[in-house]
Amino acid sequence: MKSKLFNLPIVIASFAASATNINAGPFYHEDSGFVVIEAENFSAQHLDDKRRWLVFSKNTATHNFADADQAHYHDASNGAYIEVLPDTRSNHHEPLVRNDNFTNNAGTMAVLSYPVYFETPGRYYAWARAYSTGSEDNGVHLGINGQWPASSQRLQLCEGKHAWTWSSAQRVNTNHCGTPNTIYIDIPHKGVHTIMVSMREDGFELDKLLLTKDKSYIPADKDKSETFNNPKPLQEKTQLFKISDYSRILHAIDDFTIENTGEIPYYQHKAENALAINAVKTAYRNKFAHAEYNVQAKEVGNYTLKLVTLTEIDGESTYIVSINNKEIGRFTNPETTTDYQEIYFNMQDVELTKGDIIRVSSKAVTNGKVPENGGTAFARGRWRALVLSKND
Repeated sequence: MKSKLFNLPIVIASFAASATNINAGPFYHEDSGFVVIEAENFSAQHLDDKRRWLVFSKNTATHNFADADQAHYHDASNGAYIEVLPDTRSNHHEPLVRNDNFTNNAGTMAVLSYPVYFETPGRYYAWARAYSTGSEDNGVHLGINGQWPASSQRLQLCEGKHAWTWSSAQRVNTNHCGTPNTIYIDIPHKGVHTIMVSMREDGFELDKLLLTKDKSYIPADKDKSETFNNPKPLQEKTQLFKISDYSRILHAIDDFTIENTGEIPYYQHKAENALAINAVKTAYRNKFAHAEYNVQAKEVGNYTLKLVTLTEIDGESTYIVSINNKEIGRFTNPETTTDYQEIYFNMQDVELTKGDIIRVSSKAVTNGKVPENGGTAFARGRWRALVLSKND
């Protein structure tokens, strides 16, 4: 059975998708002065009504297009390559039809795009790993950002017939096979630039592209692996796990002022990003500590408030939220076997006006179940944040 070939690339390699970027495919990135591109992993193809780059692998080896040779995926890098078909001129005996099976005008037929992020601007010498079996299937054009500089047109492959061969030679009038290492592309500045390929002769087979700032570098065999971007994982949140829809987060440590009201003080438990009570001091037990926040003009409105507390195995602390000394919520942590689990307490339909004083209070208590130095340990009334979600 003959398989259908499509205009879109068949990506042979398998790529793990990031949980936070699941729709984006891999993209190319310069690595220490090198860019290595697998030809089959192009991002787009244009101007392909007459000739088209098709992907070949063991799964797409047969077709119904004019072609003078068999598929050559066996020795291709990653087991896949591309060929521009139909191929109606593989040698001098077959007619040359300009703008059909041949074009010396770069960027006018079967144009591929490969976006690449360049960290280092400057001159890059370009190599193509290609396969040629005839005298008229060995030329291609390279470009950048929709432009086709003279320095990157007419890459020619003369030597190494019937094998995958690297070439960086530019065809010129005085030397149709070109001088080695004369194809180059200038990257004007740091950032994303689109490396482009367009047909010169149909039947051209392309496996890889390699760009290097090292003029003396000569690739061999399959050479380097493709230089995909490998970003570091984004930092996932480790706190406030269930907070996903909010207008403002008032962090206990950063936004609240610890009040000296003649009762006991809070201390900052920075490792847990929480305010807590030093219950080692017996005078601080079973008493409320307070922290306050002054409502700003930009926070005026009707809200649902959510107090985020932390469980403690030592005891089930009580928390009070008040506005202008009027209590709007009183909550007690549930019993737990795990320290510092987040608990969320809601207060609905809370009207805030400029200058309101929001106070959060808690106390150190014991449930009498955790022994400590001849007595029992005290939970320290930890809380992490007050979350404001504006009501429509």
